[in-house]
Amino acid sequence: MIARAPLKIQAPRILCLLLSLLLSAPATAKTLVLAQISDRPKKDFRQLRPMAEHMQRQIKHLGYDRAEVKLFPDLTALKAAIQDGQVHWISETALTSARLVQAGLASPVALKWKRGQSEYHSLIFVRRDSGIDTLSDLKGRRIAFEHLDSFSSYYLPAIALRQAGLELQALEHPGDPVDPERIGYLFSRNERNNLLWVEKGITSAGSLNDGDWTYPGRLPDAPKRNMKILYRSKPYPRAYELVTPALPADDQDALRNALLSLDPEQHASLLSRYEETERLTPITPEQRTLLLELDLEWLP
Repeated sequence: MIARAPLKIQAPRILCLLLSLLLSAPATAKTLVLAQISDRPKKDFRQLRPMAEHMQRQIKHLGYDRAEVKLFPDLTALKAAIQDGQVHWISETALTSARLVQAGLASPVALKWKRGQSEYHSLIFVRRDSGIDTLSDLKGRRIAFEHLDSFSSYYLPAIALRQAGLELQALEHPGDPVDPERIGYLFSRNERNNLLWVEKGITSAGSLNDGDWTYPGRLPDAPKRNMKILYRSKPYPRAYELVTPALPADDQDALRNALLSLDPEQHASLLSRYEETERLTPITPEQRTLLLELDLEWLP
């Protein structure tokens, strides 16, 4: 029979072992949360998750033991989550970034180059045979924007139309009547629909960014050949990485440094999976100022 050590001898050893484990573990295990507004959560989750996990490993020494991706249906839900301290890091367009920065809910830490672009242009396009040659010719007609949170396919084209002295009219359905002195607008939800709606005559005009327009395979070539560009905006930053007040200052610095340390060659695969990102670069004073000064009151 195997002799067992008396419990009075085993117990202190067990207690010492447990104490050692507790002292060697981080004081509080934390989850690094990356967030974004999304209407296609499965696809966006797959694209964001690898980067979130990689960044968590880079700042593991600060007590972050796991990463999580949270996707929200709209700006209201994202803002509420930030205010509740549920979000640390956000990857978004200039429009959403400006809304968060101006509300005091986030600060930019890096510029995101998507599909090789640090900047992009907003385009308004029509069919070549439409007889539409100026923005004013769109009065009494319909234009397709992508969605409410799109900078290049809602904010910029809407601003261009208003600055041209044109009024916009929100429509719920493609068949809704349009005031002859206004331009009706609808949301197509994605780039492909935006082009096809113009091709099929559902709307007279569409709006996309030049990256979507020129990137190989992004849009079908045949309908695109039937279009002409009616308006092209000046260049604007493509996308931003931001941090929220839920992340302590030292942790913000660590995350920013980890993001900016990603090498376009060494980390090419990881960056490409991150929404086809080429690289992340520091924010310039001009890019920061844009977020503070973007006039959000212009939106319809």
